[in-house]
Amino acid sequence: MESNRDYGFHIYLRGIILLGFTLLFFKLLATGNITNFIAPRMMPFMYFAAGTLFILGIVQIWRSGSKDKEELVCNCGFDHGESSTPIQSILIYSMFVFPVVTGFMFPENILDSSIIDKRGFTNSKQIVEQREQAGAFDGPSGGTTEDGGNGGESETSRAEAYLDDPEGYMEDQESGAPEIDEQLADAPLEHPEGFELQEPPEGYYEELKAEMLEMDTIVVDDERYIPMMNIIDMSIDEFVGKKIEMIGFVYREADFTENQFVVARFGLSCCVADASVYGTLSTMSGAGDLQNDDWVKISGTLTTTQYNNWTLPYVEVETLEKVEQPESPYIYEYY
Repeated sequence: MESNRDYGFHIYLRGIILLGFTLLFFKLLATGNITNFIAPRMMPFMYFAAGTLFILGIVQIWRSGSKDKEELVCNCGFDHGESSTPIQSILIYSMFVFPVVTGFMFPENILDSSIIDKRGFTNSKQIVEQREQAGAFDGPSGGTTEDGGNGGESETSRAEAYLDDPEGYMEDQESGAPEIDEQLADAPLEHPEGFELQEPPEGYYEELKAEMLEMDTIVVDDERYIPMMNIIDMSIDEFVGKKIEMIGFVYREADFTENQFVVARFGLSCCVADASVYGTLSTMSGAGDLQNDDWVKISGTLTTTQYNNWTLPYVEVETLEKVEQPESPYIYEYY
């Protein structure tokens, strides 16, 4: 009987811990602070996790009151900790209690420029061009072969070749040399189970680009921050001379001039662990007075500059206003 009470107490504690995690999730969801840790498209998983933990916690607490040992243990023939010492139990339970307690006690910290010092800021043009050079893309941008020919076939020519001779086409694909550079060979070919890559609506980028070209002043909003900056990065010549307005925090690299700075934002694809820094090089007289992590709203004219052998968008700032950190400081990848 004493053994039953001891084991029942352990089950009761496990139920309380599960409910503790449920309350922590509920707190983050209710306050909206959950978006400081994960991207909005991951929210369904959070609701599912909170509901599952709540049910499991209730079940554990309900089971802990049973006086029948057969209802308390699974009878699998394995010792699930009944013989553990008090010190062992305390250490094990502390591993689960600690994150719950700290989650309620400490405020949520926002990523800042100290993270950029380790990661560097990201430019969409650099990413795409590096992947093109690595052979990750086919088509006209795939470069040229040694004999001066196009290094990649168009999608149309591939489709025609398949329709003309499906079996021959597949044999050529299997016997041909791999088109992806060895540097990308270790890249994951599938997303984690349950994760779905959301495709942009048909014509989304074309319509957005046309809309931006018609704007007198391009206002980079949080909802479309990443696609808008991607479009500017990859078609900068079409946007030179356009007015632009954006919000971000200040960051400087060690080799910047006194008047140079980056207007930066952290972008989340899944969670803070995969956060990338999206930054736009800017210049303004007197910018030396700005401090890292100052949130600013800038308005200026788009031009280009050379930085580390890359041609990048460059904002000649005309007006700058210091602002409060937005309620949602991160930007999110939806496509």
